[in-house]
Amino acid sequence: MEESDPYRQILVSMAPEAPTIPVFPTLNWIYENGLYCIAEADADALLDYGENALPLFAHRYSQYLRQMRLILDELVRP
Repeated sequence: MEESDPYRQILVSMAPEAPTIPVFPTLNWIYENGLYCIAEADADALLDYGENALPLFAHRYSQYLRQMRLILDELVRP
């Protein structure tokens, strides 16, 4: 397949943008009664990150890989 092939150009233009990795929340740690702990709002942010942000990223990334694999498989065809 030639580089100037319109079919190839269309396939390359269909390549999705990779999802961004979610930013780990900033936690404010305090030392109290011999223990390190975080505030309730920070705990909520950490739980949201682990229960929502990471699974959503994993789903988006698997979809991205699936789409890229389909495009790459078509590009290597004769």
